Amino acid sequence: MNIPSVPDPNAINIQPSKPSGGSAGLAKNFNTFLTLLTTQLSNQDPLDPLKSNEFVAQLVSFSGVEQAINTNTKLDSLVGLLSSSQTASAVGFLGTTVGAKGDTAPLADGAANYFYNLPTNAATAKIEIRNDQGDIVFSGDVDVAAGDHAYTWDGRNSAGVAQPDGNYSIAVSATDASGNPIAATTRITGRVTSVDTSSGSPVLTINGAQIPLSDIVSIREANSGTTN
Repeated sequence: MNIPSVPDPNAINIQPSKPSGGSAGLAKNFNTFLTLLTTQLSNQDPLDPLKSNEFVAQLVSFSGVEQAINTNTKLDSLVGLLSSSQTASAVGFLGTTVGAKGDTAPLADGAANYFYNLPTNAATAKIEIRNDQGDIVFSGDVDVAAGDHAYTWDGRNSAGVAQPDGNYSIAVSATDASGNPIAATTRITGRVTSVDTSSGSPVLTINGAQIPLSDIVSIREANSGTTN
């Protein structure tokens, strides 16, 4: 019996597709598979038919790929919805005053406001303030009690000379009675002036600094007072 040559269905080359075209690529390959399978069944040797377990295995294989791509498509849609939701939430921060993880605040009208936290009581605690060039302009002792603390810098360096307005960062170092370091954390407060979603994760501009949305720890309505 002269049987036409039929390509091996198992040799169909399924190229990885981008998420946007995965379903279309699968449909094309799956239709090709069905065409080849139908041709094979129509022309198979009656004395050596396609074994049922091989037939089922081929169908299961393609079904699994189809389900995987459909799942990926749904996940892409879910990620898109979450991203849109995050963007909408971030836009709502515009004009509000927020507290965020960070160490940089603007000096204006002779004052810059910072916040720091000590997890336990310290024996010593010191603050250093640097200008936007990284130079230390002021250092001094601060409260050593455990908890949150507000710190207002008067804009004068260690020699008492007033510094120009601009952004200044702080670092708080603390030690216990044995001289072991205590991990202090710093926070800032300020008005949100812009929102950037180009990276996929919203980034807020606060006091001229770029702060991820995930670093926001408190929020107040515009003109409702200071957040700490």
